[in-house]
Amino acid sequence: MADFLQITTTTPTESEAQQIAAELIQQRFAACVQIEGPIASHYRWEGAVHCDSEFRLSIKTVAARYPEVERLIQSLHSYQQPQIIALPIVAGTAGYLDWLTEQTRPIC
Repeated sequence: MADFLQITTTTPTESEAQQIAAELIQQRFAACVQIEGPIASHYRWEGAVHCDSEFRLSIKTVAARYPEVERLIQSLHSYQQPQIIALPIVAGTAGYLDWLTEQTRPIC
């Protein structure tokens, strides 16, 4: 697994996205969370086609924090099966990646 990840999830409301983002930063599970939206999401769920307005979170973190990020999203998310996808960050400026590492370091 890559040392750095960008994790994405979507929420049905901006307030839910803000709550998840705030907790991720507060707990130091993520260095940065960007919220975009509303976006139109088209998908099939339980045999029906849906098109809903959602808010997308782009979460930057270190790979070691992935399990905590996933647990936190699932604990706060209103969806039965939220999208949680992690993509490796294969390159980045040294300064940014150093900052990302520092911001996700647990405080003892």
